[in-house]
Amino acid sequence: MNTDYGKREKNAVDAIKKAIPTSMKSNMLKSSAGMFCEVYENKEVFPKHFLACSIDGVGTKVILASAMDKYDSIGIDLVAMSANDLATIGNMSPFLFIDYIAAEHKIEEEGKTGDIVKGIVNGLEQCDASSILRNSIRINFGKGETASVDELMSGIRPGYGFDIAGGMIGFVEKAKVNFSLKDGQSIVALPSSGLHSNGFTFARHILLNGDFETRSIFRKNYTGKFGLDSDFDGKTLGEVMLEPTEIYVRAMAKVTKDFEAVGVNNTGYGLKNFNRFPGKFEFRIDNPIEPSPIFRLLQKESRLSDKDMYSKFNMGMGFFIICNKEETEDVASIAKGQIVGEVKKAPKTRTVLRGKTAFEGY
Repeated sequence: MNTDYGKREKNAVDAIKKAIPTSMKSNMLKSSAGMFCEVYENKEVFPKHFLACSIDGVGTKVILASAMDKYDSIGIDLVAMSANDLATIGNMSPFLFIDYIAAEHKIEEEGKTGDIVKGIVNGLEQCDASSILRNSIRINFGKGETASVDELMSGIRPGYGFDIAGGMIGFVEKAKVNFSLKDGQSIVALPSSGLHSNGFTFARHILLNGDFETRSIFRKNYTGKFGLDSDFDGKTLGEVMLEPTEIYVRAMAKVTKDFEAVGVNNTGYGLKNFNRFPGKFEFRIDNPIEPSPIFRLLQKESRLSDKDMYSKFNMGMGFFIICNKEETEDVASIAKGQIVGEVKKAPKTRTVLRGKTAFEGY
């Protein structure tokens, strides 16, 4: 098995891009290409609004849910992964969420699907910005699909394998969409609730002893010394790792109701996410939020450098808001965030942590 996940992902994405004819992207706003969500325009149907969409899963965090026999929070993560991508636009009104559950027979027979969907409903309730934004609408839970896939997958226990995916569609007023940055803008970080939904394969293998894994081919990947029930930071380690992803839709709605701002969802590839923006800028993170204990434990056990940690994990900063300098204090107060840096014009695009650690590319 090829464990070079970055190379595998690049090969897969390159093949997908080649397979999609340009005619099927003709209504996409070109400035949204490569950003966190794609934005589409149809002047006849939506004369005043753009339509934005995102789709995602929660990766191998589902293994933790299965190992702990706790399925009622993983749906929150599923919603958050798409919702936070849409939230980067700012004045976004989430409209529709659709889900897909692939499950082995025990997940279906024992009704674990109901617990998963309860989590999705919880997450969607956290996305409701209708009381904040003018002309906003409540989000709808659209058509879902559940597939029986015993021949396609296996779980850590026989019959308990599952995977989930979800897509979200939202509307935003055309006048409110702007991906352009300016020299001197400020960066405000919003705290994460923990690991969120990225880096779980690495985190599990480094921290856990894998005593819950019945498949020998995967059991050998676990090198950690902790169990899911190990005491950690006032909870069990399993509870800390399974903590649901924070959802930032309402925070961004409150900010962009009165101020001009754009967001950065700090998910896979960490601080490199800043480098998605068009133009040539240096994103200077000089005053980062202090990482929570789970990240300090991960760094201690893995011996990764700061650069590697901030490339794999959110390190306590789940979302960033880029705003005008004169509005920074107001934005930080409204969003309950911390001012962590600034945007500066530069010869090339990169993100710099504490003036010495540079992150280039994406």
